[in-house]
Amino acid sequence: MLAAVLHILCLLPLTTQIMRRDPQRDVWLFTSICIAALGTVVVLGLTGEEVQSRGFTAALHWSELSVILIFGGLVICKGPKQIWRLAGYIGGYLLLFGGIAGFFNVFEPVFDPSVSEPVLYSGWLWVHIGTSLVTYALVTLAAIAAMAYIVQENALKNRRPNRWSRRLPPLRDSEYMLVGFLKWSAWVLVVGIFTGFALRQVEDQSLFYLDHKMLLTLLGFAVICALIFIHEKSTLRGRMAVRFVLGAWLLLTLAFPGVRFVSGYLIG
Repeated sequence: MLAAVLHILCLLPLTTQIMRRDPQRDVWLFTSICIAALGTVVVLGLTGEEVQSRGFTAALHWSELSVILIFGGLVICKGPKQIWRLAGYIGGYLLLFGGIAGFFNVFEPVFDPSVSEPVLYSGWLWVHIGTSLVTYALVTLAAIAAMAYIVQENALKNRRPNRWSRRLPPLRDSEYMLVGFLKWSAWVLVVGIFTGFALRQVEDQSLFYLDHKMLLTLLGFAVICALIFIHEKSTLRGRMAVRFVLGAWLLLTLAFPGVRFVSGYLIG
């Protein structure tokens, strides 16, 4: 419980960025990102959730940390245009996941849901874990950019910009980010899929057997590739692109933390 409270407190400064009248890429933003990252690392240390753990709360915490690190890196390196304007919404997303993790941590199974030998000592495992976290973080950022797109589009259609739309990136920048993040996630996901098959060979499993995780991952990859292809060929715009992005995010959420929730709490 202490870890959950500490985690939420560390995410609050980033979440309060949503209240700023004119979000800026300044010291206050950098400080809030550092606090969120350090707080998540401390929580992982207190709970003892290793990156190779197959627990549900571990998946949430590690996915949060990957989102924070990638977002923070993009802000520091002056990544996509005005990405820092998404800070408050990213903080709200992380706060939601942190609250869910804190709630379910009370009911976490008592056994250690970590992988075992020989997979634990396989280099394929660590590459697969890394690519999975990076892919999910990029798709999450794309989904948040998609929601920003919806808010800006509604404000323009109604010709009534509100305080929320003024704090978000412009419509064109939001679209650039949601498509750009998906393109990067597709490349990383290719590596993740191949390493997933390699892990099956290490575990002496059939390469052609599709479990729930692999099926959902492949479906998410297909949705991402379909959006990229249609966008390049016909300049797909508007809510249809947003639906593709949110669909890919939902599929990967079901494949990553979703499968762990089912295996740990429903059939575990």
